[in-house]
Amino acid sequence: MKYTQQSTNFVLVFFTVFCLTTISGGMSLWLAFQPQLSKYQVGILEDSRATWQMGIGCIFGLLSNNAAQLLASKKKSGSEEE
Repeated sequence: MKYTQQSTNFVLVFFTVFCLTTISGGMSLWLAFQPQLSKYQVGILEDSRATWQMGIGCIFGLLSNNAAQLLASKKKSGSEEE
């Protein structure tokens, strides 16, 4: 597989989003299992849950966009070979 600047940028963005999403999801789970939360912790829980949900949507968006680009490049290279 030939690595291009575009694929390197995709990997960098994808893993950054993945790490931030995992951290916020872990924070949400940890806070959700606490017996008593202060009002500040409730605010952090709501924010981390929202960040988790946005991160999951972003991951699926990144993957679908990358898949569409890969399919388009394969079609283009397949038509050039014929």
